[in-house]
This record gives sequence, structure tokens and C-alpha cells, in this order.
Amino acid sequence: MPAPRRRRWSCGLLLCSVVLAACTSPGEEGGAPTTTTTTTAAAVRCPDGSEVPDAAPTSAAVELDATPAGPEPRDGALDIGTLLPRSGDLAFLGAAALAGVELAVADLTDAGGVLGAAVGLRHGDSAEGSPGVAEGEAERLLGAGVDVLIGPLASGTTARVLPLVAGADAVLVSPASASSGLDALDRDGRLFRTGPDEALQGFALADLLVADGLRTISIAARADEYGSVIAGALTERFAASGGEVRSRVDYDPAADAIGPDVVDELDITADGIVLVGLAETALVVDALVSDGHGPGERGVYGTDGNLGERLGDLVQDRAELACMRGLLPITQPDDAFAERVRSHDPVLADLEGAGLDLAAEAYDAVVLAALAAETAGSDSGAAIGAGMGPVSADGTHCADAATCLEVLGAGDDLAYVGQSGPAALDEDGNRSAAGFTIVAFDGDGHLARLGTLQARR
Repeated sequence: MPAPRRRRWSCGLLLCSVVLAACTSPGEEGGAPTTTTTTTAAAVRCPDGSEVPDAAPTSAAVELDATPAGPEPRDGALDIGTLLPRSGDLAFLGAAALAGVELAVADLTDAGGVLGAAVGLRHGDSAEGSPGVAEGEAERLLGAGVDVLIGPLASGTTARVLPLVAGADAVLVSPASASSGLDALDRDGRLFRTGPDEALQGFALADLLVADGLRTISIAARADEYGSVIAGALTERFAASGGEVRSRVDYDPAADAIGPDVVDELDITADGIVLVGLAETALVVDALVSDGHGPGERGVYGTDGNLGERLGDLVQDRAELACMRGLLPITQPDDAFAERVRSHDPVLADLEGAGLDLAAEAYDAVVLAALAAETAGSDSGAAIGAGMGPVSADGTHCADAATCLEVLGAGDDLAYVGQSGPAALDEDGNRSAAGFTIVAFDGDGHLARLGTLQARR
């Protein structure tokens, strides 16, 4: 996990501090992407003639102080375990994710339970940044008979825990681990994700560029999995839409003189420049500005690894970021769910943005697993894993646990449309559709929300 944002919470949560993203919502079947945009008037305009946005103040991160609890797991009943950050580098995300899980379990219980019994819940700690803790916690929960683990958030932690999950005949449903490289590690079909992966982010970014009217782009990407996956998906979708990638520079983020070297190799005559990176993006932005090709002069786009308040702290002048834009893999759940999350724990009273999105994705992780178990009539990991895709994609649409259980009780197939929107999980357990938030830096270099975009693979 890249050290100092989000995941690797997606490779970005830490850097993006808490614009904080995940991250997601209803998709459109083909055609042009759906976007909605609102901006506030400003004295300066962006290169495309649009007004510089006005960013709202950011809210403080929340911390979790809670104790694991729950009944002992039972054979023949569905038992959920959480492997979410109660301590460590991502602890500021823990309360929101746990709220989503606990609300889902409460709704399932109110609806009569799953497999004829109440859903069990026990908590663990993924403790990102503390070596060995997540593995030990996973072994403890799995050894006690937990059927489904919700979490972790960081892709690296997920990779270490996944073999333990498969060996215990359980499934792992992460609300956030975005690394597309995890697919190759999941040989037994035990990993599922309710947040969009990096490839889907690349496709969505291409849709945004096309919607913005760009016909040519140049790409600068980190020479690692994060950079190559997003840049590859972006190139594929942009070319399929009739666009042209003029140049692509894959750089070593640890190299000297990254900024000037990258800018020298880029074809800066393209309509837009896309920067797929983390903290080192600041060096590229500074070099672009120095050469007269910064966000104020031409279209410059970023990804979830660099679009955040932290980038403003790293560039030479925060104001030079004005008009740089892109997508964060987050969407706002409906007002009723948002209010339930805020009321669930006092530390979440002012929760906004990606924290609400993470709660929605955690909620959906639990409900999808529960519906898969109910469909299979079994709490075995193999049975739940086989049912995750079908209950997310094919059948009568339903949006809450009670209605979905009624649909299953009537013998009908269902397609769960959750708090984070339709997931339509594919054969690899990844979302086929997700919502993204369009963001841009304002005149003072703070991130503003402009609207939403719905994307599909």
C-alpha cells in the first residue's frame, strides 16, 4: 500500500485525505455517460472557458473507539465478521464502514433473519500499517466459524488475508480494495468488491474526457500496477470512443527529476494531459506550470491517487492547481441512508462525501452476502460465493433487505440495487457499474465537487 490516501484505499485514500472515496451507484446501459454539473461563479475561467469551481470546506476525519462484540458463530446460520480498521493508518475510516455493516445486520434481523436465524456479527481489526495484525484477526474470526469477512479496505491487506479466507471455506467482501491485481490472486472465487476497481476507474475517466469534448490526450502514469491498470483501461476506452492517445510516459516514481523528465517526453499539444499517480504528481504539475502548460493553460486531469487536499500541500503554489479535474470513485447515498449512518454513532454526526459512500458499500457487502446465502440455502463460503453474482445482476430489482428477502421467498430471481447503486458483479467479483464524483480544484487549490458520472465496463 503506497504510503502517504484511500485505499491503497484504491491507492489514493491517504493522499486524498478525506475528500475522502470511494468511492459509487446506478449505471447506464451503454451510450454516452450521464453527468450532472453545478459550479459557482468565479472571476477566473478555466482553459475550456468554464468557471473555476468553488470548493466547500472539508470536514474533519473521524476516529473509532469501539469494542468487538457478538454471539459465537453457529453452523447453519449466517455469521459475519468485520476486518475493518479499528486502529492503524486507516482507522479514520473505520466508524463509517462499521456503521454500514451494523445497519445492514439490523435490517436483515428486522426482516426475519437469514437461513431462518438472526445474522451473527463479530468485529475484528484490519489495523493497516501494523504488520501481522490483520492476519491474526482473520484467523481468529475464521477459526471461530465466521462465514463472511467484510473488509479489509487496503488492497495489500486483502492480498495477505485472502488465502486464509479460501482455506476456511469463507468469502471476503471488501468495500474498498481497488487493486485490479487482486483478481489474479483469487483462484477460488472467494473475493468480491462493492467498490469500483482501478480498471473501472480508467474506463470512467475516459468517459469523462469524451464528455468534456477532448479528442486527443497525453498520459503520464506511474510505472506500477496502479498506473498501468488505470492508464491501460483509459487508453482502451478512449480509443474505442474515437479518441487518440498522442503519448504515454510510464515513469519511475522514485526517479530524480521526475517532473521535467516527464514533461519533456509528453506531447503537450494534445487537448488534455492525464496524470495517473500519487504524491509525486506534484512534481509533474510544477514542471507543467513552469513550462506554461499547467491546469490554468490547458486541460489537466488526475485520478483518485492525486485528486485531494494533500496535492495542494505538495505543489509549489496551491493556486496553480485551479481547474485540474477528474473523478473520485465515490457517490452520495440517498438522504435517508445518510441520516441513518450519521445517527448510528456520535462520531459520524457530520459525516459527508466518501465516508458516506464507504458506509453504503459496506452495507451492500453484507446484504449481497446475505442474499447469496439465502438463495443457496447454505452458509458455506462456496455456496455464498456462487450466489453473489446472480443476486446482484439477474432478476427483479429490489433495494432493501426486507423486499429482497420477500422476492427470494416468492421463488423469484433478484438483482439487488443497493445503497451504492447497482453493482452487477462480474465473474471476477468486481462491479460492472459504479458512480463517480466529478471534482476540480478551485482558484485557491481546494477540491470542489462538480457533479456525478455513471460508468460501466
